[in-house]
Amino acid sequence: MKEDYYSGLGSQMHAAYNTQVVVCRGIIVFYYLSQDRSDTRTLIPTLEGFKSMYGCYPKRICADAGYGSFANYKYCNTKGIEAFIKYPSWNGERTGRYPAVYEYLEDGTVSCLGGRTGNRVEIPNRHPKTQQSAFYKVENCTNCQFMAYCRRFMKEKEGNERIFEVMPEYVTLKQGARDRLLRPEGIEMRVNRSCQVEGTFGVLKQNMAYTRFRRRKLAKVRLEFALTCLGLNIRKFLKFKKSGKLPTYWKVPEGLEAETFKKPSAKRIANRLKKRKNLQPNEIAKRGYRRKGMR
Repeated sequence: MKEDYYSGLGSQMHAAYNTQVVVCRGIIVFYYLSQDRSDTRTLIPTLEGFKSMYGCYPKRICADAGYGSFANYKYCNTKGIEAFIKYPSWNGERTGRYPAVYEYLEDGTVSCLGGRTGNRVEIPNRHPKTQQSAFYKVENCTNCQFMAYCRRFMKEKEGNERIFEVMPEYVTLKQGARDRLLRPEGIEMRVNRSCQVEGTFGVLKQNMAYTRFRRRKLAKVRLEFALTCLGLNIRKFLKFKKSGKLPTYWKVPEGLEAETFKKPSAKRIANRLKKRKNLQPNEIAKRGYRRKGMR
């Protein structure tokens, strides 16, 4: 945000900007600044700017869940970029607290969380939300132990069948990104992204005390941020030159096996849903924002 006379007066009337950086071995190689409210729509302009500066796209990129969308996955796949990009439900699936309710298979069918197979069907008087979507029907759901979790957003909580609306292309790209992130190479990319990218913003905000923009209007703020990034790179260059060696980052050890998601427990999920059902909406919101040491 911009620092102005509104700061500290309890007002939120600040000019706000969205900053993106591309980091390689701790050095900022490209930046992008906009006024987009979400990171999702900034990935493609950032990579296009990288292409215009260097004449090529990066071979691979790693980004957090804020960039996981169909448009970004499809763009990276089209441009030949190996995308190690998380998606919004990544953490819930990784911990087993909120597992995916179905898996799209290579033969064109889906496998639900209970292990049942669903085939593509046409439903009279009902159309998918998008042209790329299709309906898949799973039957014999009566005794499924994940029924309460699978139908938590549906009006009908009971039934012998379940209809999934699936966008095959998006699900295939998302599952491909998931498999790459779970590989040893993906683990290395995730660790180094946390160190390099988050560390870069940490140095800018904490060490250089750069927490607010001093200028206003997009062109002026871009110039200010460019000079700040340049200053950070010069500081790192002088540090490397003085030490006489380049920085080293974590390398995946040989023989490391691919990571796997934690197996979901139907009993724990059912108990959590039961407790959540008895809470009022404001209590649910409070628990979501609860911090350590706060009650």
